[in-house]
Amino acid sequence: MKAKNILDAMNGVDFDMIEDAEKKHKKNRNLVWVKWAAAAAACLCLVIYGRAMMRQPHSNIPNPHYVQVANPMMEVNSIEEMEEYLDFSVPCLDKEVASYIVMVINGYPESGRIRYADGSNFNIKYGSGDISGIYGGSLEKTEKTNNVLVSYYVYENTHYAIWEKNGFTHSLTGGENLEAEVATLTH
Repeated sequence: MKAKNILDAMNGVDFDMIEDAEKKHKKNRNLVWVKWAAAAAACLCLVIYGRAMMRQPHSNIPNPHYVQVANPMMEVNSIEEMEEYLDFSVPCLDKEVASYIVMVINGYPESGRIRYADGSNFNIKYGSGDISGIYGGSLEKTEKTNNVLVSYYVYENTHYAIWEKNGFTHSLTGGENLEAEVATLTH
């Protein structure tokens, strides 16, 4: 094609149509970027939502450093204070006491323990059963003391006695003369 033919061909061109086509092309290019940006934003939202949902169950798990469990053993200052918590009288041996303890179960004071300075322990609680805290002992003998049936046990080197009287269960562990102390407590 000669230069004159090219100029003649250009004279017949509608430049408004060329501008409209160019604008449409730019508009379509801009729409592609908008579509990609919207897709990226949607993915980002899904990632953030997914991360938040994954963290949710972990937020309900307590941190062990902040968990506190109430001590079921409450030390009191005297036999009178122990009886006030337990709402029943507690027999006591005439020897040096190391501590008076009220055992609290489910928020309610249920049993009493007297720890003596010689290492022996006396336990008392409403009901029946073995409250010595020693399980697996061998029965040595059962005898009546002050009209109360008392069972004497041994576990390794520890001797203990268990009995029931007036709706309460009792146990005495250790002591210098277990049978004489049981006789005092069953009186």
